[in-house]
Amino acid sequence: MIEQWQPAGSSDATRPAAERLKQLLVALENANSDAPVIQQQMLDTALLADAKSWAQLDESGWQVALESLDTESMWQVAVFYVVAEQQLDDWQMGANNPAIWVFRWLKKNGTPAPKPQIKAIKALTDNRFIPYGSVL
Repeated sequence: MIEQWQPAGSSDATRPAAERLKQLLVALENANSDAPVIQQQMLDTALLADAKSWAQLDESGWQVALESLDTESMWQVAVFYVVAEQQLDDWQMGANNPAIWVFRWLKKNGTPAPKPQIKAIKALTDNRFIPYGSVL
């Protein structure tokens, strides 16, 4: 029997699951404020390492997890990754920030983030790709 080749990082074990993403949100303090903070000590190192590795996935790698989350949880996941990029060492993600996949998913499914929320999240970051990624 011939097996189909799977590129590295494409197995379900390396993809984010809704339950694991919600575990990240426990460490996100003041998610709906002007100054959200990640309480890194509230996350176990394995979960934090997984969260960082998920940032290497493309948009399709996030599809299943995003479909399983409600809109508010998606918003908080986006805030988590934007804040992580600013507050945690070696988390520069640029055009691969998962927050971009969240915003694209919301827009594609007819529930785009309101302009005040977009403006608020852009104020939290110097990543020029937030909220929708590269224009090209």
